Amino acid sequence: MDRKQLIKTLAEHFGTTPKYLGAPSFAYQVQAKDQELIIDKEGRIKNKEGKELEIENLLKGEEEQTPLEIQLPMEEHTGNTLRNLVNMIYSKQVLIKKALELEEDIVVKEFIEKINEVKLETLEVFKDKYEEIGTNKIPGIAFDFEERIITFRFLTNIDSTKEILEFISVLNKTAMKLKQTSGKQTETDNEKFTFRTWLVRLGLVGLEYKETRKFLLKNLDGNGAFRKQAGGEE
Repeated sequence: MDRKQLIKTLAEHFGTTPKYLGAPSFAYQVQAKDQELIIDKEGRIKNKEGKELEIENLLKGEEEQTPLEIQLPMEEHTGNTLRNLVNMIYSKQVLIKKALELEEDIVVKEFIEKINEVKLETLEVFKDKYEEIGTNKIPGIAFDFEERIITFRFLTNIDSTKEILEFISVLNKTAMKLKQTSGKQTETDNEKFTFRTWLVRLGLVGLEYKETRKFLLKNLDGNGAFRKQAGGEE
């Protein structure tokens, strides 16, 4: 599909009129449902953040996204290890959201602040605090204490179930091994390196998890191999 047909297809799909932006970009702008799309002179589609988008995904629309829920047993967890799990997710939440193309937070800051105020030795203590804080403060994860099940419900990429399941499973296992974790969010100027290093620490290492690492890193900026960027910049 050439650029002219691409612009026409997008404009008709979203029921809008394309706007020519002129020099120096010579790009066209198409207003989608919830974002502005830029089609550059090479025919690439980008959002306002500069991320390149695929026309097939745009034409599918949000209504065709299939929610993906992953359930894992809670049996080997304690109150403290469940806190480890939510702390780990919150600490890398910005990168996880970008990696998995999520819009909503998985865990709200208020939940992390309050869950770290108390000593959590048993599941019962975690349950009481979880309900006290409010389940709406952790919208991406549900804890069923009767069935002893953890449900991860922030996922939408049904085409990458294997990679996502491996990530969630390793994350859960690591949470059960650690004595304590921090809920402080990670700041970085090299997203890909920071996230890759974390994935390796979790256990997603070697050829066995090569495709999973590739999937989780593809949307992140930076250099996965080197902490310092080209030109000596951190």
